[in-house]
Amino acid sequence: MRKRSYRNHVIELTSEELRSGEWTARATIVVVDGSQEKRIPIFGRRRMTFDTQAQANSYGLELAKLWIDGRLWGANGHG
Repeated sequence: MRKRSYRNHVIELTSEELRSGEWTARATIVVVDGSQEKRIPIFGRRRMTFDTQAQANSYGLELAKLWIDGRLWGANGHG
């Protein structure tokens, strides 16, 4: 698992390899609120696959960034 930081949030990139050898994007956003930690799983709306883990992680990271930006700007119902 790879971890990235974006706007004071931790993003865990957990892409999975499918039986076909392709990769699917997965990410988890870790939100620390006081002493509590919330883990928000991030999945794409469409079932997309990628040739490499790096490509899947990159897509998962972009989805997580969009969720975080929406949360900070109040545009996704979580702000």
